[in-house]
Amino acid sequence: LLKQEIRCPCSITHSLSTEMRSLLVYFFIIQFVHSSCPWGFALVRDGECRGNYTRINTFQDEALVAIIAKCEEIQGQPIIIHDEDDQSFWRNHMSTMWVSMGLTCNIHSQLWEWSDGSALDFKPAVGYDTKLDEPCVPAYTWAMNSDGGWYPWIFGDKAIVTDVYCTVQLQQPVPADDGCDGFADDSEDGVCYQVGETAENWQEAQMNCKTIGANLASVHNQQENAFIRRLAVSNGAVNGLFLGASLSGKGKDFGWVDGSDWDYENFHQGFPRTGFGDCLAMDTSISTGQWMNMDCAAKLPVACIRDQKAVVQPSCGPGPWDEGTIITSPGFPYSASTFCDYFLSVEEGKKVEVEIVFLEANACCDSLVLYDGYLGASVLANLTGELTNATFTTTSSNIMRVNWQPN
Repeated sequence: LLKQEIRCPCSITHSLSTEMRSLLVYFFIIQFVHSSCPWGFALVRDGECRGNYTRINTFQDEALVAIIAKCEEIQGQPIIIHDEDDQSFWRNHMSTMWVSMGLTCNIHSQLWEWSDGSALDFKPAVGYDTKLDEPCVPAYTWAMNSDGGWYPWIFGDKAIVTDVYCTVQLQQPVPADDGCDGFADDSEDGVCYQVGETAENWQEAQMNCKTIGANLASVHNQQENAFIRRLAVSNGAVNGLFLGASLSGKGKDFGWVDGSDWDYENFHQGFPRTGFGDCLAMDTSISTGQWMNMDCAAKLPVACIRDQKAVVQPSCGPGPWDEGTIITSPGFPYSASTFCDYFLSVEEGKKVEVEIVFLEANACCDSLVLYDGYLGASVLANLTGELTNATFTTTSSNIMRVNWQPN
């Protein structure tokens, strides 16, 4: 089988045989770089992961503090309810008669509030203790029962075992409006900077920059030099860092590794010095950020530089999707809030097979719909939430419409 890959919040791959042509599809509907829901948690909406984290043994007067502390282990919060959708979710997902909530007492205002500091702005229409309307009492732990009612949780002086439910907010990356995603921007010089970790030597420093699509930094005026020095200090590189110049192959003159002109220099008095080394470094311990030649085998942090990238507005590709093509959905790897249609076709007499390698969508409101055909076709599958390694095949058509519906 020949294979082809396509990415969006989705990605799709074709493979061709005598009976069917299949497409491997990766739909990352909400993309979070280096981040995903804890195991067993559901991605519900707006990057919120909710689920049962663990089980603890606790006493009544310690329950709330213990539950908050457990959720903090995964950078989360206990159950917090701001509207009927939140109320309905937790009521439908609780596995015991009672689940604790993150209601805390603000001793200054004497009002109940949630553990993240947000206001108590919702109460169930029926079934809550009127103590919620009275000045708060710090010792209380509130819980929801299986009917959705909110009541103080009173279980005496005996320890009980209880499930800990948490919400974890994933941080969705936001594309920079200056084309410097993940890098720092120095106004209008058209380039982006990043200070990286300590490298074993100058050669490794250049390789580290290459892995993020950059080069060791070249410097062409005092403004750039000052910006790099400030960026270094703000990232903890206060004892020097490598720049992108060396003597190798340049005789007695330094040259920038990115090939740009040597049109500015800021050497420390008396530098460069014979025998001190063939690679260039900045002294970040002083405000002027002056340069010294260093042994290329020295261990220093690195300053990387790359050109700004064009800022492209999300749009759907028109296709057709050929084998070997990678398709990226609108906004990938950021928001997937743009409606998209993908029409996947093969020769007549063959069928389209799609494998969803990974789907991550807000279960509350987003869906990926697969059709057995296109206009007026029947629905093969309506998918949401998290899904991996699932295969779908048309039954009667050589066309499959893949429709992303964000809401």
